[in-house]
Amino acid sequence: MDALVVLIPLMPLIAASAIGMGHLFGVISGEADESITADIANWTISMSSLLALTLLGIDLWGKNTGFYTIGHWLNSDTLDIQINFISGGFNVRLAALFSILLTIVTHFSVNYMHREAGYHRFFFILSLFSSAILLLVLSGNAVGTFIGWEVAGVCSYFLIAYAYDRPVAVANATRVFVTNRIGDAAFVLGAGLSYAWLDSVNWSNINAASEQLTPGEATAIALCFAVAAFAKSAQLPFTPWLARAMEGPTPSSAVFYGAVMVHAGVYLVILLRPIFEHAPLAMAVVAIVGLMTAVYGFVVGLTQTDVKSSLIFATSGQLGLMFLECGLGLWQLAGWHLCAHAVVRGYQFLTAPSLMHNRHLS
Repeated sequence: MDALVVLIPLMPLIAASAIGMGHLFGVISGEADESITADIANWTISMSSLLALTLLGIDLWGKNTGFYTIGHWLNSDTLDIQINFISGGFNVRLAALFSILLTIVTHFSVNYMHREAGYHRFFFILSLFSSAILLLVLSGNAVGTFIGWEVAGVCSYFLIAYAYDRPVAVANATRVFVTNRIGDAAFVLGAGLSYAWLDSVNWSNINAASEQLTPGEATAIALCFAVAAFAKSAQLPFTPWLARAMEGPTPSSAVFYGAVMVHAGVYLVILLRPIFEHAPLAMAVVAIVGLMTAVYGFVVGLTQTDVKSSLIFATSGQLGLMFLECGLGLWQLAGWHLCAHAVVRGYQFLTAPSLMHNRHLS
């Protein structure tokens, strides 16, 4: 049953391919075909969610081995990059939660994006992002995680610049994209150091061999991945990009910066727990940066005058607290905090457009 893990990111990738090719060749276009695009996106992400929940149930039942390998992707001298997945533990729990949230946002978007000029483009990008974020969470090696990491970032760029005829939207999307490249470079460096010192890019091998590293080596690897996590989860000094990302449609704001993608950095730190535990300096840096970001998010959030800006600074503050918990060694609390925050913040972003209407009715 571990093989089910392959289908979880594959289903939304199939949807993205179908919608993209259909729109490219004119088979799907205009308002008349909105229902076709919506059905493809909804059915595939719903199926992915069901598969994730099934895999989670099997894992809780104790029937999973925890890993599944399809084969080898690249062999060069001692470098061996496999196509493998993690099919148990926190990864599967997070994949199940994210897939449910992605399903909710996809259903919400059907009516919210109705008659928008970029309707089909939106669902193509949303489906591609769904595949990327699930690959990021479930991949068993740094290369697979990085592919998901990058594709999710590109999707973020396209949806921030969804209204590409507006100069502010395009400028903000470009700034966000460039800022996140700093974190991507740190991720690549961390993966390279892991291979240089541990001869592997598999997460399980890296964590298992963490005791073989000297304190300096463990600190170097941990700090590289910490910088990548800081950039992805909008921690200081990268925090300002998060507010600029609010130019996108509300469903993309909810799924990218409220419920799913913004938590990828916290996930990465939790994933590399053994490495960080052998690097006290890196743990201290994570805690300090998290605390500073939490204070920054709280103080700046007090000055905001619109609901989405208030929510986004509250998000950066809560993410800071998660990093603080990781830095203090409260790993289980950080994991629960991540899951709870994803649900609550996603709900708040989705209900933001109707806030004034609801207040008027009350």
